[in-house]
Amino acid sequence: MIRRGYVDVGDGQIHYRVRAGRGTPVVCFHQTASSGAMYEAVMRAWPGAHPVYALDTPGFGGSYDPEGQPTMAQYADRLAEAIQALGLGAVHLFGHHTGASVAVEIAVRYPTLARSLAMIGPVTITAEEAQFFKTLYPKDFVLKADGSHVKKMWEYVAEIGGASSLALHHREFVDTARAWQGHLKVYSVIWDQDFTGHFRQVKCPMAILCSQGDILWPMYERAKSLRPDATAIELEGTNFQPDEAPANVAQAVHGFVSQHDRGA
Repeated sequence: MIRRGYVDVGDGQIHYRVRAGRGTPVVCFHQTASSGAMYEAVMRAWPGAHPVYALDTPGFGGSYDPEGQPTMAQYADRLAEAIQALGLGAVHLFGHHTGASVAVEIAVRYPTLARSLAMIGPVTITAEEAQFFKTLYPKDFVLKADGSHVKKMWEYVAEIGGASSLALHHREFVDTARAWQGHLKVYSVIWDQDFTGHFRQVKCPMAILCSQGDILWPMYERAKSLRPDATAIELEGTNFQPDEAPANVAQAVHGFVSQHDRGA
C-alpha cells in the first residue's frame, strides 16, 4: 500500500508518498512539472523490501509554495531537511531529470545522507546547451481569464512526451496546472546549476540511467565519459520511464542499490 503524509521543514510542509518496507530507504525526486505521483507505478513494481519514498519538491504536488525565487541549493536544502525530519538516516537518492539535479545537489551538500545516487537523465549540459534550453523552458503559464492557459498546459504535456496514455496525459496536466508558478521558478534556476561540477564531486556509489528516446540521451552519453566509475544502465521508454516502463525502472534501480545495501 502506498501511503501519503506531510513532514514539517523550516518554510512549510513537504508532501510525500511512501511504500513501507525495511532496510535503507530509497528517496525519489520528480521531474518538472510532475509530483511524487510519477513514482507510484515504480513503487508497486519494486521487487525488494526497501521503504520507497517520493517527495514533492516545494511548489509542486502537495508541498508548500516557496516565497521568492529559491536557488537549486535551497530546493535541495528543504528536501534534505525533509529526509532528516522523517528520521530516515542515510538513504539511496533517486532522481529523474529535474529530480536528478536536486538529488546530485543533496549528494554533494549532504554526503552523510547519501548511501548511493541513481539518476535518470543526468543534466550534464554545456553552457551553450543551457542557453538553448533557456529558450524552451520555462513556458509562460500565467493564468488567463479566458482559460487559454489550460490548453497551453495540455499541449505542453504532449510536447514533452506525456501523451503515451490519456491517463498519464491527464495526471501530468493536473500536476502542471498546480505547479504553474513552481514550473517557472525551477526552470529559472536549473539551467544555471553547475550540475557537471556536482556530478564530478559525488563520492557515493552512482548509477546513471537513460533511454534512447529521452531528450537527455546525449547528456547520458557525456555523463558516462565524465564518470566511467558510475554504473550505466539503458532503460526502456522516453521521457516518462517510471510510467512507461515501471518494472524496468524498478528492477534497474533495485539491482543497483542492492549492491550497496544489505537490507535490499
